Amino acid sequence: RHTVYSGGYSAGDAVIAHFWRAVREMDPDDQARLLLFVTSAPRAPLLGFRYLNPAFCIHKGDAQGGDDRLPSASTCMNMLKLPSYSSFDKLREKLLASIQSNAGFDLS
Repeated sequence: RHTVYSGGYSAGDAVIAHFWRAVREMDPDDQARLLLFVTSAPRAPLLGFRYLNPAFCIHKGDAQGGDDRLPSASTCMNMLKLPSYSSFDKLREKLLASIQSNAGFDLS
């Protein structure tokens, strides 16, 4: 609802549906890690995501490599660069690897 899609993604894409399913299935600690990974803040804005500025963005991150690439983020833009993975399982695996690595800018 308070998400912008860019780089060729739209709300109806299968990869986006897989992403939101993966987020729903995460435990609260991994959800907080995802938020920290994308925004550099461990918690949602006090008044809700509609007040996140700039808005949370999922950008198609398909330079090359497809399923081999990890998601990355531009925290100053609240942007997740998400490759278009071939399956839900691959997306979940790579997303969890990124957010649980605690690598920060090393994954850019």
